Amino acid sequence: MHHADMFDVVFLAMFALCVVIRAPIEVRNKRIRAVESRAGVFEKFCLLLVLTGSTTLPLLYLFTPWFDFADYAVRPGVGGTGTALAVLGLFLFWKSHRALGRQFSPTLELKEAHHLVAEGIYTRIRHPMYTALFLIAGAQLLLIGNAVVGPAFLLAFSILYASRIEHEEDMMLDHFGEAYADYKARTHRLLPFFRQ
Repeated sequence: MHHADMFDVVFLAMFALCVVIRAPIEVRNKRIRAVESRAGVFEKFCLLLVLTGSTTLPLLYLFTPWFDFADYAVRPGVGGTGTALAVLGLFLFWKSHRALGRQFSPTLELKEAHHLVAEGIYTRIRHPMYTALFLIAGAQLLLIGNAVVGPAFLLAFSILYASRIEHEEDMMLDHFGEAYADYKARTHRLLPFFRQ
């Protein structure tokens, strides 16, 4: 590994756990037929940005010298905060995937026999997966001491979220009607104590 910083190791562990949590569910769910998809060209472009910011750039940073010009030392307090965000983000990431099960898709689509998940981690917030990804992206920002790679995931994911969230909720309203309208009225979007 080109970088041997302790917080780089924490980041790599976070990255590996994200893959372990998501990959089996994503592979399994690809076999389930989608009954509706609203993933347009811009959505696919945003997903590519997210993949670049969360995976390609960090791996290049860790295993090549290409981004050395933008390196800086991560202070212990900053790295410690990043570690805490990583732990909380991974917990929410795992809980969200577990609750969604066969309903999960990384793109804007509904699977066959899709039902509204409104229990467990979804009882008070509608999009805990997005909350988890914001926390994980924030952890990357704080753990990786690089001015290019550190903020890349947070920036890319913010663009995806801003472009997708209203379309996603409209799709859910169109599909689930009053049930989703009621769910939306009694929950918060990302945080249980802050109504967007």
